[in-house]
Amino acid sequence: MTHPDARYLQAAIAGDALASRKMALISGPRQVGKTTLGRGLLSTPTNYYSWDDARFRVAWATDPIDAIALRGPGAVLLDEIHKDPNWKDRLKGLYDLRGADMPIVVTGSARLDVFRRGGDSMLGRYLPYRLYPFTVGESAKPPAPDALRIGVQATFAWSDLQRLGGFPEPLLGGSEGRARRWSRLRIERLVTEDVRDLRNVRDLRALRQLADLLPSRVGSLLSINALCEVLQLSFATVRDWLTVLGELYNCFELRAWQANVARSLQQATKLYLYDPLPVADLALRRENLVALHLRKACHYWTDLAIAECELWFVRTKDGAEVDFLLTREGKPWMLVECKTGDTAPARQLVSYGKLLDCPHRIQLVEVDGYDREYPELGVRVMGYERFLAGLV
Repeated sequence: MTHPDARYLQAAIAGDALASRKMALISGPRQVGKTTLGRGLLSTPTNYYSWDDARFRVAWATDPIDAIALRGPGAVLLDEIHKDPNWKDRLKGLYDLRGADMPIVVTGSARLDVFRRGGDSMLGRYLPYRLYPFTVGESAKPPAPDALRIGVQATFAWSDLQRLGGFPEPLLGGSEGRARRWSRLRIERLVTEDVRDLRNVRDLRALRQLADLLPSRVGSLLSINALCEVLQLSFATVRDWLTVLGELYNCFELRAWQANVARSLQQATKLYLYDPLPVADLALRRENLVALHLRKACHYWTDLAIAECELWFVRTKDGAEVDFLLTREGKPWMLVECKTGDTAPARQLVSYGKLLDCPHRIQLVEVDGYDREYPELGVRVMGYERFLAGLV
């Protein structure tokens, strides 16, 4: 296992937001490495300011400019300041008065992203970035969509990601037992601490029960009614709690693609987790990891204005499905089907590829180093690691 010298967003943020004197707002899951990424953007280590530092907290509430008066040259990192109820106004004032003199990086939990989307008081003053866990092809210089590096050396082994997940601490620690413990403690802290910071949820026990049910729903059509029956809660409550868990980067939903697909499902979604370790079924855990790889690439290309990309799945009412569809500028661009050992091109991948006129049709198999093209079908079958190493 090799370790990249810098996270995949570091150079991009330095050359994008900071170079244009806009604030960089970095959000993402708990313990994904946001603070480490932010520190990597500093030329002066002492330019790190954290809301958890009581002295800085008092100074910030009094006068944000005075709070960083002793800063050195280069960028300033403000960590977790969104916990200040008036963080937007104070940050806006700081940027308006000092933004031309110093680059500003703001890192925080999912609340940062939620509150950022809640108003326009800082419109035009910042650029948002979403940080994801480590992936097979993690590198300091991720590829653009037209320059995917299929077949390059993996940064992190696919087998390690399946065992340990992609979060830095468990992946770099290398212990399956400690990784499972880390995963359990992470969801406990998310429910008991992060949820209360974001919403007034009275029944945290039932919310934890919902979170515990989600791993068994990964990869299948999400039925909120079924969850309601188990939890004995209303549809509105479960739907709202799923939104909360999504805002806190515990899970995300993909929608079914409908354009040009006869008998496509209406309003159907599938659910995946940012931490795949609780998913017991290994095939579904692989599918979950592929979803994370593809969504990470979509968000990187979109956040950096390289291309507008979005991730979907394709399924008709009779059950014919392709696991993932990646669109580019609103048009089908890549279909990805996850298999175990079946190297023959899947019928639905071939048919949907032709129907949607999709230029890239990929079937992934759990066969190391496998790579075969079927030009007459427009399909390429290859091993998971070989394909994923070429992504972001």
